[in-house]
Amino acid sequence: MRRQDDFAANGMVSIWVGNFKTSAEFDDYMNLSRDFETDFGFEISDRDIREADVTSSPQTIEQLLSPFSDSKSFSAPATEAARRLGIDRATTAIVFHFLRFDPSQVQTNPKARLTFIGAFPLS
Repeated sequence: MRRQDDFAANGMVSIWVGNFKTSAEFDDYMNLSRDFETDFGFEISDRDIREADVTSSPQTIEQLLSPFSDSKSFSAPATEAARRLGIDRATTAIVFHFLRFDPSQVQTNPKARLTFIGAFPLS
């Protein structure tokens, strides 16, 4: 398994979206069971460089990303990337700052509860 530091990159964010019903359910996925790490093949070493949100009902990707730090830099390209993957709405987003995740470098779970939509530069 790779480490988060293996994907460290200044000026980049990596974004995943999905559909969790509650923040507690998402917290369990990220922290207790650590299924995220298994699903995406890397161990999280710095939990402080991520932001996440779980909403009560599905929102457009643009709406979902709007509260995140520096979202104006990445919201439009991330929304378009999600659209290309067939994702128009979600309840959950997680943004890792200073990370350029590359799924070709790890084995990922195609049935993961989150979908990686891409790594995007901050402007």
